[in-house]
Amino acid sequence: MSPCTFSPPGGAEEEEPADLLDKRKCLENLASLRHAKWFQARANGLQSCVIIIRVLRDLCQRVPTWEKMPGWAIELLVEKVISSASGPLSPGEAMRRVLESISTGILLPDGPGLKDPCEKDTTDTLDTMMLQAREDITASAQHALRLLAFRQIHKVLGMESLPASKASARNRKRRRDGTEATEGEGEGKKDKKEDSESA
Repeated sequence: MSPCTFSPPGGAEEEEPADLLDKRKCLENLASLRHAKWFQARANGLQSCVIIIRVLRDLCQRVPTWEKMPGWAIELLVEKVISSASGPLSPGEAMRRVLESISTGILLPDGPGLKDPCEKDTTDTLDTMMLQAREDITASAQHALRLLAFRQIHKVLGMESLPASKASARNRKRRRDGTEATEGEGEGKKDKKEDSESA
């Protein structure tokens, strides 16, 4: 028997030490570290990216339909959508673009999916999501997109509607005054005003 080899007595396997770390937790922590490095390199510098990720995380906490959306999948989706734009996006434009991508079915099983760039093997970050959850989030994104189209983004954000600013009210008034009155329309208004003053 070679002096360098060790064979436990009785052919029993060597027992693992009691203070050995859990392998699954170690792998999860290593994956989290890779995600953090990827985020720092790819998403952190993109305009509006961090803001939209925070908005979607808040949506996941407020709306039960969005609870099943993995946090890592949100980061990948937002980065992918914003980086594929032709130029910098404002937060409003970026939010609309993300909702549009979800609405078109990127989360559905027959969609393109979201591949994990931090894994060597091809891994879809949406594997943990059930089909019903994917369909519900897709339908919710379509509804949110309609709310945005009708200027009701406050409902998506879970806040009260902001009062109309004086500047926008002034602009609307200018537009009305700037239109040319049809013939006889202005005279009719003057006649009514004079009648009310004489009364």
